[in-house]
Amino acid sequence: MQNHQIIKKRIFTLLLLVTAMAVFMPKSAATTIILDFTTIDSTDIYGAKTNAFDESIYGFSNMGLNDVINNISSAISNDFFGYSYAGLSAGKELNINFEVGTIGSGPSNGDNEFSYFQFGNVTSGESHLGHACSGCALTSYWQGKVIGSIFTNNIATDLARYATNNKELINLIAGTASHEIGHSLFLSHPGGKELNPGESDYGLMATGASQPSMPNEQRVLDRAFSNRNFDTLITRVGLRDVQIAAIPEPSTILLLLSALLMLIVKRKKY
Repeated sequence: MQNHQIIKKRIFTLLLLVTAMAVFMPKSAATTIILDFTTIDSTDIYGAKTNAFDESIYGFSNMGLNDVINNISSAISNDFFGYSYAGLSAGKELNINFEVGTIGSGPSNGDNEFSYFQFGNVTSGESHLGHACSGCALTSYWQGKVIGSIFTNNIATDLARYATNNKELINLIAGTASHEIGHSLFLSHPGGKELNPGESDYGLMATGASQPSMPNEQRVLDRAFSNRNFDTLITRVGLRDVQIAAIPEPSTILLLLSALLMLIVKRKKY
């Protein structure tokens, strides 16, 4: 019985500490971009409508829908977190999150600031590859809205012939997505080639329009944001410590410890 009381006191003390952490620990101001590949008949803020993403029109080799979606989302994350830039301090990364989800669900990580990008076959007549509003991912007015679209059937029709393997097909879609997400974070088209750590002299914000008149063949490469663009992202989005692993929110820890305490108290009755 004495040991049991000691354990209860220790857990209660731990509960108090975690509660203090939940109340006083600085909160992250990160924004989350939710990537929706599956919603049917969704509409963005410009009125563009898409159906669910259809990977079969691309001719992926031995890759199902979930594999393709996971590879696209990983490639997008790599565009924002996977390169080394001079302006990025060691141990720091952009203060932004990405996750695959569905429109209307909200982010699973609990972020209060979030917006959606829809991926799928466009059904409202747009002929371009995608679009997004300028800077609205960081504007409170547009929080919770579908602020951009990636028209995956247009990408397949216009660009899939340039790809020779699965990786290049993924680059076509992910590169278009990162480009449009870049617009939503205040990035604009460059006037020409720009220094960057990717496979191409054309950064992710380059376009086929004049200027810089990027050849479509460059879209299959693993492009990166230009150094200038990434400096803008650092200024606009901010930095945080590198996220080594998913750490439960203090409220989640509090719930777990509360449940444990309840179990101990319950056991005392038997």
